[in-house]
Amino acid sequence: MKTEIADQLAKFAVETKYREIPPEVLEFTKGLALKTTAGMVVGAAMPSSKKIIRIIRNRRQPAEVNVIGAGLQTSLWEAIFLDAFFAHASELEDDSFNGGVCWDITVIPLLFPLAQHLRLSGKELLEALAIGLEVHARTCMFPTESLGVVLVPGAIGPAAAAARASGLSVAETASALGLAMSGVGVAIPSFGTDAHYFESALQSLQGIMAAEMAKEGMSGNPDLNAYLSNLLGKEKVAPGKIVENLGQQWKLRNIWVKKYPCCFLTHRHIDILLELKRKHSFSYEDVKKIEAHIAPTEEICHRPDVQTLGDLQFSYQHILASALLDGDVNFSHIDTDILANPRYREARSKVEVILHEDWSKHYMGTPARLTIKTKDGREFSGERRYPVGSTQEPLPMQKFKELYAKFTKGILPEDLMEKTAEQILNLEKLKGVQELMGVLTFKVRM
Repeated sequence: MKTEIADQLAKFAVETKYREIPPEVLEFTKGLALKTTAGMVVGAAMPSSKKIIRIIRNRRQPAEVNVIGAGLQTSLWEAIFLDAFFAHASELEDDSFNGGVCWDITVIPLLFPLAQHLRLSGKELLEALAIGLEVHARTCMFPTESLGVVLVPGAIGPAAAAARASGLSVAETASALGLAMSGVGVAIPSFGTDAHYFESALQSLQGIMAAEMAKEGMSGNPDLNAYLSNLLGKEKVAPGKIVENLGQQWKLRNIWVKKYPCCFLTHRHIDILLELKRKHSFSYEDVKKIEAHIAPTEEICHRPDVQTLGDLQFSYQHILASALLDGDVNFSHIDTDILANPRYREARSKVEVILHEDWSKHYMGTPARLTIKTKDGREFSGERRYPVGSTQEPLPMQKFKELYAKFTKGILPEDLMEKTAEQILNLEKLKGVQELMGVLTFKVRM
């Protein structure tokens, strides 16, 4: 078996020192951790999450670590699974569209409970976060949508993160990568269903399991070249790119940040709508029609007849109607009570989705286009290749703080919102994360 790539990734995961991680990478990692923590906190209150919490409570596992947002303590594996499920149920996963899909929600929810369990310092947690996200970004860079799945192989980054946090050797870490290589993919038909969150959470769970199995001397074949080439096709895979400039060029910086709790495929259209609204000052009453032009990969979000909570998060009609009505998209728009609300039903009827079959079959492969037509005959159009929050238009740290406040408002008291944000953005100064985890689990007050 050819393990050169995995061996290099394992060596990077084990031997990279804190001082070798560029300051801008550490800052961006903290921003992602802050955003994802908000996703876990608010995601715990989603209907799907309440159901999975009941299942775990009934299993009566030992109270080893805290579960963020749930007022619950359980075993390490189950806490990791729950936190990862919550992070995705909120639809706040940040992503990279540099070829393949790369979600931060499979790495970050794993490491917070693991850091509590291992009693890591904040600095050690931050190291593992950056390293795990980097391995994740590098191994998930090849397009997979032709298979009808995304995030492949999704558990390798989580396994690298868990291996680093757990102090595994290079050989053990390579074994962990092999054990994590083959696993569940995230099926495109599952978008907008509970399976969508379940599948990605399983990758976080597989990551910690792989690390613990490797520590016990269990093995796997970490031949990434063979695995990806056989799965995706040799013509779609350039294995050398996975380790190209490893440790010098940090690909996790290619992750785009979500600003709205809905499918990322809708974000460019939301940005265009809000920009046109600010520029031309039209009101909801002024608008006759919104035309959203989409590519084939975005058709999953063409849902004019919304029936479920998942539909609300994956419907151009509902998302753009909400942005038109209220100038933003937040969790107030992702609520089953809004399904039959006549105000939003009427607004959804103004949105026309126009599918262009000849546009790129790759995610974000074609610029998004939007046209506003008013009742008095005016017409405003906009186009976006990238959303605000992408690598091309990155968010300043202040915006990460604003998003944390936006999403946790009404869940965390304002003083705890500010305190927890301050701690996450200064992880390297924390002796441990026990107090932080307690607050985020709603068990202790600072």
